[in-house]
Amino acid sequence: MKRRVAVLLFAVLAAVGLSVGPARGATVLVVDDDTGGRCVFGDRDVSTIQAAVDEADPGDLIRVCPGTYIETVVVAKKRLTIKGAKAGVDARWRTGTNGESILIIDPDAEPPDPEAPGGLVQLRADNITWDGFLIAKNTFGPGISTSPDASGYEIRNTIFNDNGLGLYLHSKGERRTNVLRNRFHANNEFEQPGAGTGIYSELGARCILIADNLFEEHNEAGILFADSVQKSCIWVERNKSIDDRSFATFFASSHLHLTANTVRSNRPGDLTHGSAIFIGARNKHVVVLRNHIKSTDGNGIDVRDTSASDTLGEAPPQKVDIVRNKVHNSKQNGIDVAASGVKQYVVRGNYASGNGVGIHVGPETHGVGPETADAFLANNIARGNTVLDCQDTTKGDGTAGTDNTWRNNAGNSDQPDGICHPHRRTADPGHHHGKPKRHKKKHPKRCFPMGVRAI
Repeated sequence: MKRRVAVLLFAVLAAVGLSVGPARGATVLVVDDDTGGRCVFGDRDVSTIQAAVDEADPGDLIRVCPGTYIETVVVAKKRLTIKGAKAGVDARWRTGTNGESILIIDPDAEPPDPEAPGGLVQLRADNITWDGFLIAKNTFGPGISTSPDASGYEIRNTIFNDNGLGLYLHSKGERRTNVLRNRFHANNEFEQPGAGTGIYSELGARCILIADNLFEEHNEAGILFADSVQKSCIWVERNKSIDDRSFATFFASSHLHLTANTVRSNRPGDLTHGSAIFIGARNKHVVVLRNHIKSTDGNGIDVRDTSASDTLGEAPPQKVDIVRNKVHNSKQNGIDVAASGVKQYVVRGNYASGNGVGIHVGPETHGVGPETADAFLANNIARGNTVLDCQDTTKGDGTAGTDNTWRNNAGNSDQPDGICHPHRRTADPGHHHGKPKRHKKKHPKRCFPMGVRAI
């Protein structure tokens, strides 16, 4: 029975393209910048990473020893696995100083076309694994770029430090792409689109998991999906953001899930106050669930018609659920819904404290009477906010607060009177009384096949 279970598990993993190591009989090529001898066992020694890629066949493994490699790497062969000295070692907790395989830009290299920044590492084929590197100081563009015409990328345990942007991320989605346990630090080094972001996507992305990463000190956003080609099936889970202007800013994305991320941002002197989580134009089917925003200079969770495109114009996001989040110490509003979609927004079971306004519904969010109310707000707790706990400034029928449904919300101060009540009992989303309920995660079938959990 155990043998049968093991065989079945291996078959399932292989079916969804998860990396279980190089294929049997694959060649192992070793790249070492030290003439004193190879650092690991392999079949052949190669002088540069690009030379190893050129010699490799699909399915081969490339091992890169500690050292500094001044080169640009283009990988156009599928099913290659490229492992640095820190492969398998979580990048979030590494200092980036000892025993790293480091890629940096050639200081004498000609700048690339600014309209098409290729990346210090360019992954252009299906099912490529990149694991355990430090990529630094590409002032011309991204640390890594992936192709919108391929999928099944595994980008793991890599430090992106001081590049123009960290990861220029795209995928056509035939197999899921995983971005796991990376550290993105201050990738702010050029002025082209996407600059100042840890992860930037604009050319198309489908079926992507971004999980367990650390984002720090980005001048634009930790994650930014541009207002361009539609992106779909995007999962952003258990990441941590420290002192990014915005943790996650999304446009033109569908079936987007942001779950269990943690945000803390304090950027004194930055006059542009970013929202920790921003949901803008052309998003649809969005779930913002169980995130913990500890501090931010702008709004905590922000939903608006705002566009980032000069040509497409504003558009209301559709089907946005904001559920069981904790939002504290936002200098503006904790949760701010100011989008114009009719019956599109649910704000339920959240906890907001120490913000300017705890929960605010803006003037754009109105219908014509309750039957077309834009927002449904229920079972939220808003207490200890500095301006108001609850505020609804809609005026669709001439009376603020009547165009949305407020039900069973707790707060000590509100405008208009009655949308929150100081003595109302609601379930604190951060605490469970008795045995906690189990919530089954529903994944789109092509992205997360039954029986395989997101890793």
